[in-house]
Amino acid sequence: MANKSPAQAQRHGDYAGFVTRLVAFITDQLIIAIIMAGAVVFVGFLAQTFQLRQVLGFETLTGVLAAAVAGAAGTLFGMVYDVGCWVLAGQTPGKRLMGLLVVKTNGERLKLGSALLRWLGYWLSGILFLGFLWILLDKRRQGFHDKLARTLVVYSRPEAAGLAAATPIRDRLSDLRRQKGSATDKPA
Repeated sequence: MANKSPAQAQRHGDYAGFVTRLVAFITDQLIIAIIMAGAVVFVGFLAQTFQLRQVLGFETLTGVLAAAVAGAAGTLFGMVYDVGCWVLAGQTPGKRLMGLLVVKTNGERLKLGSALLRWLGYWLSGILFLGFLWILLDKRRQGFHDKLARTLVVYSRPEAAGLAAATPIRDRLSDLRRQKGSATDKPA
């Protein structure tokens, strides 16, 4: 927190750590995978029911071509999911669950260009996972994708004006701390 200006410290919380970000990332990837699996099952059902291969003349459609189309659709959906969530809410559902917020280094919300640059930076960070592992070494916990897009991932502070509300996990932890504190304050 000593590395931030007072204005930044008031607008958002501490820099998010590697494990918290990893759990949020895995959660988002699971959400995307479940949605994509549902879409594949639905499209397969429609194709089988209405015999679309024969109607459209794709009787020789190979599995490789189908896999390529599904892969491209999955990548596009993943981009829309991440970029859309960052621009509209400042966080994906996985980041919200973990109480994280993606902001510009000046504390502002991401705009479309920055969000797209950050998403493209994910691919760069994925090379041998070095860009993600850099989070462990950086004083502001930035991966290569964060540095490229000039973003930070921070723990959200619901009391700060204009930021996301408290998360379910943070609410529960706060309740437990209050209960523990009130239990120790009572005389024996």
